[in-house]
Amino acid sequence: MRIALLTRGDLFPTWHGAAVKIVRTAEALAQAGDAVFVLTDDRDGYWSVTAHGWRKVPFGPTFRALEEAPLLRNGARAERWCARVGYPPEEHFLYRPVFDPAWWARALYVGLRERIDVYQAEFPGYAAPAWLAARVLGGRAVAVMHNVEFDRLRQMAGLPAAALGRIRAVEVALLRAMDGVVAVSEADRARITEAGVPDARVSVVPHGVDVDAYGGRPVDLRVRYGLGGGPVVFFHGTLHYGPNADAVRYLAEELAPRLPRGATLLMAGMSPPRAYETDRVRFTGPLDDLPAHIEAADVCVCPIFAGGGTRMKLLEYFAAGKAVVSTAVGAEGLDVRDDEHLVLAEREGFADAVVALLGDPDRRRRLGRAARGYARARDWRAVTASYREVHRGERAHFSPRPSIEAHLPPREPSKPLTMLLLVNRGCNLRCSFCDLWEGKEDIPLDKAIRLLDEARAIGTRTVVLTGGEPLLHPDLFAIARAAKDRGMGVNITTNGTLVERHHDALVAAGVDSLSLSIDGLPETHDRLRGQVGSHGRTWRALLRVRHEAKMGVNVYFTVTRTNVHELVPVWEAVRRVGAGFDFWPVNDAPDLYLTSDEDRAAWRDAVTHIARHDRDVSARAHYYEEALRYHAGEQVPMRCLGLVDQFGVTYDGALLPCCVWGGDGLRVGNVFERPLTELWYSPEVRAHREGLYSQGCTAGCYNHSLYEFVASTGQTHRVER
Repeated sequence: MRIALLTRGDLFPTWHGAAVKIVRTAEALAQAGDAVFVLTDDRDGYWSVTAHGWRKVPFGPTFRALEEAPLLRNGARAERWCARVGYPPEEHFLYRPVFDPAWWARALYVGLRERIDVYQAEFPGYAAPAWLAARVLGGRAVAVMHNVEFDRLRQMAGLPAAALGRIRAVEVALLRAMDGVVAVSEADRARITEAGVPDARVSVVPHGVDVDAYGGRPVDLRVRYGLGGGPVVFFHGTLHYGPNADAVRYLAEELAPRLPRGATLLMAGMSPPRAYETDRVRFTGPLDDLPAHIEAADVCVCPIFAGGGTRMKLLEYFAAGKAVVSTAVGAEGLDVRDDEHLVLAEREGFADAVVALLGDPDRRRRLGRAARGYARARDWRAVTASYREVHRGERAHFSPRPSIEAHLPPREPSKPLTMLLLVNRGCNLRCSFCDLWEGKEDIPLDKAIRLLDEARAIGTRTVVLTGGEPLLHPDLFAIARAAKDRGMGVNITTNGTLVERHHDALVAAGVDSLSLSIDGLPETHDRLRGQVGSHGRTWRALLRVRHEAKMGVNVYFTVTRTNVHELVPVWEAVRRVGAGFDFWPVNDAPDLYLTSDEDRAAWRDAVTHIARHDRDVSARAHYYEEALRYHAGEQVPMRCLGLVDQFGVTYDGALLPCCVWGGDGLRVGNVFERPLTELWYSPEVRAHREGLYSQGCTAGCYNHSLYEFVASTGQTHRVER
């Protein structure tokens, strides 16, 4: 579908909630496969939005010259009409399109040039050009209401009753002319329909949140802003906007004096009122790294006392897993429960609630976990599906993305959702501890592309392309580019011997990282890999990628009785060239296990040596010690986060929890027979997921997914019997 969003021009940088909503909606629609164009008051051009980003499209020279005609050049007439209706002067930019022929002409130009199917007006003022273009050129006109604007102005502006009556009449007339209207909450839908807009045309589609923007490295607020060592309370928004300005006054005058000694109230956003600034009250101005600031706060607050719509700041706080104190109006539009997702308090008790929460870290953690789960269910991918229903002429019924973890204990994610995609069977090496070199089979490109769409729809953010040897797949780079086009990070896990041959194609495909296998010094590695010279080719590939390509590179070392004495020398060589390094004991190959006293001692010595220099290895000491029990035959069930933070898919469509491709009983359906978007939430996958978490499995693996489980949950991966 070809969609034009008609909206305000202050989208970049995305420093206010409306800009975030509009930009993320456009990007999510583009990621879903729609052709998206964004039209603003820019007289020189408009935006084309694709999965690759935003591109400015200039108006043709004839139309640009036409814009200089007196009727289109002078906006004074539109200004006079805005004043006559009674809009506040600072709001005219939102309503000029109702009366501005230049806006009507731009909508017709883009509609004709881009063959638009749906004209989506963000705010009611843009409904007039959307309606005109749809009626003249064909298509549907949809209005998206960030607030019920006439009700917002009634609350905030103190306007005369006659002006409010005219504003309401114009807005209702515009909405009645639309083919569809989107409200962001049931409360807003009720206000719109009570005003006279037919209920059948109004859908409720809430705002979403970019969950994937959170979970990175928080900024050190105390260092950046010279704060004391106490807790930080955070609030953000467009600070001159009426409800936010009232919140700032309340926070500075009522909350700040009540904060514990050393605590700071930190507020971010445009137009900071510096007159309130003290040692306890600090302003940052607009932020380009807002998520990192939110994640560094101790408590976030939303003391909003007037207005409608949905506060996107709350969703952003939730996505960061922050404990929040909000008023009921601040939480309007979100079906949240007091003391489950956040703390609700009104003006009189708000400060007490914040102080109490600062003193209760366990409660903050509990609220933060529930808040993050709430946000995950409402990311932009889920919201976009409802917008597409409205675009098709249906009445949208938004339902939050089902939680796959509702039956699991609270935890911290080990990584963004990762798909391990076995793109082929077949390899140019003959490793003694692997059988995937036997035979040859590739995942078809069309099925891989469809799978990537479904993987993105369930929230997958990283794709690991593996094999076999993935570089033997004839369409590997087309698959990698398709994953990148869908906004996913791409890793290729390879034996490394073919990397130099395909170096330029790897770079052109935008691959984010390579994982190369090096299992010893040259002679040992070549013997384990079954090919003389394989170590040299892999090492040369490592050096070239490390020095020439802008992609990460890691080395994986599989420890056996034949190479355990070479673990430290290989680690030191890899460390010298600046690549990453990870290692684990060989799986499911008893003839290579560390069983002798000498081999076990060498393993412990190597782990101890590496741990002195690598904090992560030091933290996993228990994992490496228990590896010896695994090699001694004590293969008790092991718990992991398969089908939670990761899942595997084979070249023939089998869905698994991990990369133990030959493990008995691990297959839980086939994505070529039943879409991943259905399987992922199905009862059988849910039962398998819960079983892996609580009862473990005996497939015989002993790799990094086990220490990820421990780090994520704080529990042991072993199920003792």
